[in-house]
Amino acid sequence: MSLELLLLLVLLGMATGFYSGLLGTGGNVILIPAFDMLFMKYAIESQEAVKFIIAHSLAITVFNGLFVSYRQLRIRNFHYKETLWIGVPAALVGFCLSEVVKNAQWYNKLYFDILFAFLVLLVSIRFLFYRNIGSESYEKTKSSKPKSAFAAVGILTGATTAMSGFGGGIIVIPALADLFKMAIRKASSISIGVITLLATAVSLSYLNVFSTTVIDVILPNQFGYISLSLVAPISLGILFGAPLGVKVAQKASANSLRIVFGMVMGALCLKMVFGLL
Repeated sequence: MSLELLLLLVLLGMATGFYSGLLGTGGNVILIPAFDMLFMKYAIESQEAVKFIIAHSLAITVFNGLFVSYRQLRIRNFHYKETLWIGVPAALVGFCLSEVVKNAQWYNKLYFDILFAFLVLLVSIRFLFYRNIGSESYEKTKSSKPKSAFAAVGILTGATTAMSGFGGGIIVIPALADLFKMAIRKASSISIGVITLLATAVSLSYLNVFSTTVIDVILPNQFGYISLSLVAPISLGILFGAPLGVKVAQKASANSLRIVFGMVMGALCLKMVFGLL
């Protein structure tokens, strides 16, 4: 690996960590397009590229999620019960469906790109044009939703992540802000906890821990579908970027966070749409 690529991976990690700390997402909206371009350099066949993208995106999300969750815990903004009620079903579904995707012949790069573009378009529209979403006035509103509703959010999140490589914030944050009337800061904190559990489960699948399937070694220091030589420098960058993101998030207004989220999603959607044409 060249020094130039190493530095670029560290910078990618810093950007991912900052975005994740700021908005409580796994940063996958940045990682997925970046890995898409990177794996073109390694000439990975399109169907296999989907698996490598999902695997690396979520492997890094494990480290990112752990670090951001620790920062949220330090500032007493971590919510165990809601995180587990959503995160455990998400992890179970995510692992099982990842095993299916990993061995599927039909799920290729075209379907992956279409799903990615659809998800970022859907969420960017919602965050940009629904102005009362996740406002701080919801802080005092008690949610009457049953635990089964949390589990349903987890199941949907796990399925979406296994197919798209998103960490889950794209589902969890809107669901908690809209359906459960939670303040966006609380929703973001729960989201990053759920993302950590879910990404760990999917990463175990792509590490091939529970499978005897033989995978071609294409990348340096590759285990299953995951290369430690790519994961390590990005994770290092996250250690520097995430604390700054969390710090900025505590001072920013809910409207500012929502607009940043929506604008990034919209920009990525445009990139994916032009890539499909």
